Amino acid sequence: MSTSTQSSLLKQVGHYGGERVGVGTHTGKFMAIHALDDCTIGAGTVGSISNFSGADIALGDVIVGEWSAIELTAGDAIIYYAD
Repeated sequence: MSTSTQSSLLKQVGHYGGERVGVGTHTGKFMAIHALDDCTIGAGTVGSISNFSGADIALGDVIVGEWSAIELTAGDAIIYYAD
């Protein structure tokens, strides 16, 4: 990935804002998850990544995708709005 493409993507993440969330199911139109703690994705997650339930996201990692619901069964994260 070129530096300019990566820079452009990072500028877009967060353009519409986001919210800090903990354990539970959160609904809306989301485009990224930034782990503020080690997080585990629950079965209530609905989005563009197949077999995402049960995935662990390490502290500091950012996962980009599209979700209408994100369930965290452990951890703390910022989820970024898609629009």
